[in-house]
Amino acid sequence: MIQNRLKALPGYSLYQRVADKARNASVSSHAGAAAFFMMLSFLPFTMFLLSLLRFTPITESNLANIIQMIFPLSFGETISSLIGQIYNPNTNTLLPLSAITAVWLGSKSFLVLIRGINDVYEIKESRPFLLVRLLAFFYTFLFAILFVAVLTILVFGNTLYYHLCHIFPLLQSKFLTIISIRPIVGFVVVFLFFVILYYFVPNHKTSLLKQIPGALFTTAGWIIFSYIYSYYVDHFSNYSYFYGTMTTIALLMVWLYACMYLLFLGGILNHLADSSHPSK
Repeated sequence: MIQNRLKALPGYSLYQRVADKARNASVSSHAGAAAFFMMLSFLPFTMFLLSLLRFTPITESNLANIIQMIFPLSFGETISSLIGQIYNPNTNTLLPLSAITAVWLGSKSFLVLIRGINDVYEIKESRPFLLVRLLAFFYTFLFAILFVAVLTILVFGNTLYYHLCHIFPLLQSKFLTIISIRPIVGFVVVFLFFVILYYFVPNHKTSLLKQIPGALFTTAGWIIFSYIYSYYVDHFSNYSYFYGTMTTIALLMVWLYACMYLLFLGGILNHLADSSHPSK
């Protein structure tokens, strides 16, 4: 009786198709593997990014305040503890080492994404191994640039606005308009990244327009889930009773896993919407 009522609900058929596709494509396994390598690359990438910021006018205290605004308290405390080490003048060798480690581990996570999205689209990888590796490196760099761009827009927007107004005073009204809609700009930047990712990653090409449903779902899903998860971690989470000093790693792993899962679900939506996909 309950199952019949569920089937009568609008959207249940789509939900069932997405759930079946996620199970057949082993989305859970791919999301876990991608989250694992992303987790390994998170710390060196964060250290690399923060190492670059120390060469800017941003002081150590400014950076600590910014970290507290971006991350949940459980994440921010761990990352903030790294800032003092990064601003230490004796850690000059940290920059190239962190960059190499972050890129290599990050490319491993994108290799998993490539395999996973190919499974979602029911296609086999026929491209040369070197080309796939280069694609993984490219998306790692693109993701890093995207992260810095969104961070700049959302967090350093006011500072950037005053700096640009000082250089170009005649364009102050234009800059003010852009800064006032910076959350929308950040959303669009992330959305375009996912459109490009869904278009180029699989060994199967369709039009860019057909990537919009999945990219829109993934972008909105990441933002909404991150907000809810951040609120939950800050107010209701009791993970520290179970994981102790490993709490931050556990929370970050759960967040990454959910984000990777949403990314694959977006690929499934694109695949189901594309009636011209080839059979396996």
